[in-house]
Amino acid sequence: MDFPEISWRRALFSLFGFVLLLTCLHFQNVNAERFKVICPDQPVVAVLGEDAELSCHLSPVLSAKYMEVRWFRSSFNLVVHLYENGMDQNEDQIPEYRGRTELIRNYISCGIVSLRIHNIGPDDDGSYTCFFQSDTSYDDATLELKVVRLGSILSISVNDYQDRGIRILCESAGWYPEPEVSWRQEVGQSLIPASETELQRQNGLFNIKTSLLMRTNQYGKITCNIRNTVMNQERESAISIADIFYEWVCRWMVSLSMLLMLGIILCGSLVVLVIYHLRKEKESLHTELEFRRCCSYAVNVTLDPETAHPKLILSEDRKSVRNGGTKQNLLDNPQRFDLCCCILGYESFTSGRHYWEVEVGDKTDWDLGVCKDSVSRKDRITLKPKDGYWAVIHRDGDEYWACTSLETLLHLRVRLQIVGIFLDYEGGKVSFYNADNKSHLFTFTDTFTEKLWPYFSPYLKKDDKNDGALRIRSVQDWE
Repeated sequence: MDFPEISWRRALFSLFGFVLLLTCLHFQNVNAERFKVICPDQPVVAVLGEDAELSCHLSPVLSAKYMEVRWFRSSFNLVVHLYENGMDQNEDQIPEYRGRTELIRNYISCGIVSLRIHNIGPDDDGSYTCFFQSDTSYDDATLELKVVRLGSILSISVNDYQDRGIRILCESAGWYPEPEVSWRQEVGQSLIPASETELQRQNGLFNIKTSLLMRTNQYGKITCNIRNTVMNQERESAISIADIFYEWVCRWMVSLSMLLMLGIILCGSLVVLVIYHLRKEKESLHTELEFRRCCSYAVNVTLDPETAHPKLILSEDRKSVRNGGTKQNLLDNPQRFDLCCCILGYESFTSGRHYWEVEVGDKTDWDLGVCKDSVSRKDRITLKPKDGYWAVIHRDGDEYWACTSLETLLHLRVRLQIVGIFLDYEGGKVSFYNADNKSHLFTFTDTFTEKLWPYFSPYLKKDDKNDGALRIRSVQDWE
């Protein structure tokens, strides 16, 4: 008669085991929802104007699909991006990030998310916190975003004699963050202290002017070096001090000797002639130095096939364009010129200084210059500054004109083979040069407020045969 007692005990043990199993499962679920948020230890580096991706994930692996995921700056309420209830909730997003953020959640079921920030600016530099919250747990982690930009090509020049020496000036614009500036001599690469270094902020970026006052030529060749310490990239430019000293000393000695000798012999009228000669020589030297300064801002320009008139034929490297005389069957788009046989460069400019050269060769008709982004692509154009064009044209084989409001005839002694174009956006200048003899042709002065594009037109008169192409020179062609 023991069987009922044995059944009762078995039932009791079974009930106890079931309760124990439920308790273990409960604690396993509680433990399963405890997590940590992990972010990269190293700062995320983003180039100014491009996109940045900030990533974080859960440990251990958990699905965050129904969790709250919040990215914020220094305060919890300074929301950069908020994901909640399975969708983005950016009503309280701080204004400077509206329309610029995107939560990449391809792997959110594994607890991995990334925040993409578009069009990175200087103010985006700093700390970001990634915060996860479930029904029972929450955690966060912080990472650093470093915004960087490499500045323009260095411009190194000589600023005449000062304080019984010559001043070497080195300039560059558009750096972020504040770069490291140094001068070095060629032998041993030892440091030379700068005489003056001027740092300016413009639109959040750093512009640098640094100079050396040289009273001897003991250093030989001097190198100006500007380095972005975050990117660990640098730009540098060198100049030969010995050549400058000998060139200037010889010129002034010859000029002074001529002045004294002619002054003694002619005592009057010839002195005036010598002074005129010295002034012309100084102007010539100034023009050459100015041209060299422009060349220091050289950029590689290519042609944009999306803007080309259907009659234009481009080379494979997009450096050369000619007028084929017959329309091609090309896809129409808002950027393409329909009535005027012209094409724009692929690169545009909204700040800084830029220089490029175009080989025109023996071509008898062409237009060159820059234009505003807002010019009409579908109507006939008028090459005037008021219509958004700053250009020089060549017509009838021997006439050159600057397209001012009433057009200005350029009186040239030689035929142009290579045209240099220099844009100083902040200075409001577009200058043209004869790159063969380094002479100045014409300068437009205006105020620029929108994006500018290099402009080209291999003009071809009706019934004329193709008389050649326009070719953009690469920087390597004149280095």
